[in-house]
Amino acid sequence: MHRPLPALTTPAWLYRLPLLLLLASSACTGEFDRPSGPAASADPNADASGMSSDSCLQQGAAPMRAHLLSPSQYANAVQEVLHVSIDLSTLESVTGSGLDELGVERRANAAEDIARRAASAYAAWAPCTPATADASACGLQISAWLGRRAFRRPLEDAELQNLYALFSLGLTEGDFALGVEWLLTGLLQTPDFLYQVAQVRSDEPPLSVQALSSYELLSRLTLSLWDSIPDDAALDEAAQAGFMDDAAYRDRVKRMLNDKRFARGVERFYQGWLSLDGFADVARDDPEFTGEVVQALRESLRQSIRELYADAQPSLRALFTGNSYFVNPALRAFYKLPASQEQGFVRTPFEGEERYGLLTHPALLTLLARPSASHPIARGLFVRRKLLCQEIPPPPDGLTIPPLAAVDANASTREQLSAHTDQPVCAGCHDRIDPPGFALEAYDFVGRQRATDGNRPVDTSGVMRGAADLDGPFAHGGELLARIAQSKTVATCFARTYFAHGLERDVGEEDACSLAQTTDAFVESGDLRELAAAVVLSSSFRTRAAEARTP
Repeated sequence: MHRPLPALTTPAWLYRLPLLLLLASSACTGEFDRPSGPAASADPNADASGMSSDSCLQQGAAPMRAHLLSPSQYANAVQEVLHVSIDLSTLESVTGSGLDELGVERRANAAEDIARRAASAYAAWAPCTPATADASACGLQISAWLGRRAFRRPLEDAELQNLYALFSLGLTEGDFALGVEWLLTGLLQTPDFLYQVAQVRSDEPPLSVQALSSYELLSRLTLSLWDSIPDDAALDEAAQAGFMDDAAYRDRVKRMLNDKRFARGVERFYQGWLSLDGFADVARDDPEFTGEVVQALRESLRQSIRELYADAQPSLRALFTGNSYFVNPALRAFYKLPASQEQGFVRTPFEGEERYGLLTHPALLTLLARPSASHPIARGLFVRRKLLCQEIPPPPDGLTIPPLAAVDANASTREQLSAHTDQPVCAGCHDRIDPPGFALEAYDFVGRQRATDGNRPVDTSGVMRGAADLDGPFAHGGELLARIAQSKTVATCFARTYFAHGLERDVGEEDACSLAQTTDAFVESGDLRELAAAVVLSSSFRTRAAEARTP
């Protein structure tokens, strides 16, 4: 539990922080009221946003809801500003519009721990120290600097005074370090730090399209592309006239995509898209499949993604092709690869094996498997949901599933599954789910290639249905996997998924124009970096709708 501050000297608003967070996460579903930044235009054809030529502005916009910083965004911000690293497992795993009670408690505990460690080494990050300035004046300077970084905008006078009051109380009760600790403990629990919010003006016509202010847009941009908050240089730029001009904004996006911090934003997308948190629970019935192998598999997948985006023109096709992966000694031994003198991760071909990039990466195949057997249903659902953006509905309520027939214990995984799903009541869904899963049956429950399963030759043939340019029979899994790498249907789904990730919300009708522009360009080029640029350049990303206000 977090230690309370002295009752007589602590501002009431600090005690209310957990309550404020709960209100923000549940009762409040709209925008927080905030002092307005640079004026946003209520006229979508005006050039305050620099986007007057964007025809998509006429299609409307979505409200910008208060959105909680993800654990990685929170951790990256703390590392960059305070030089303190944190264990992401100490934070809640669910992100979105708010925190539940446990999430509030975890972030409060994290704030206390971070504040204590950062305060003990404030000389490493603070803009001043008592040795170089008066303690009170230095505390005010630190409060102003931290507040601007944490809130991602200039502070109002009242906000600065509230933060400085926390520092002053700590300084009075103890010393300079305690003042910094109390300041940070409060700051890291404020909604303005924890949430990405809109700066609402009272004169906004309901449902009008509003360009984001320079600071709102900058915050949204850095959280999307860099998975963190803006740095001082970016905040200085946002204060300058012309920051919102289209040419200047495009130049900033280009620079951010070429910055090494872009890798963090990419990694957060793939972390969610591939459900990499699942590695925490992976266990397989193989004595050689140790915790070291599990962690190495996860890191191998991460390094493959990083290398892909390090290319000048990373392509979707490259994501689904190639037979080499990053392996270290632990993976080299487990997968019986030739020995190497290298001790770290080295890109290594899986000689003599048919591999198709991401889809046959041992890490992903392991995630999509059972403890002692492959899992065609899970693998097929991955293709349908993640690559084709299709949802397979659950069986109707009241449907009676016939008793399952006995199956030969020596049958292959495919034969065992087919014995159950060939029944008419099951076939409707499984005719779509199973074929892409069968295409991956040449790989076992830890991603090793195999020719037999259950004393039977592996059969990876099938027929795809309801998947546009992937439809039709395939003689072996490699044929379907090669189609996937070239598929416009897959490219369209990937673009939509990345678009929703960039917006940090579901795609709505008002996004149709921006989504179409983004998707059409991506299907044509397949360039993954250009896709990231297209999302943050879209009007859906750069505008919001004013909501009707309750009197």
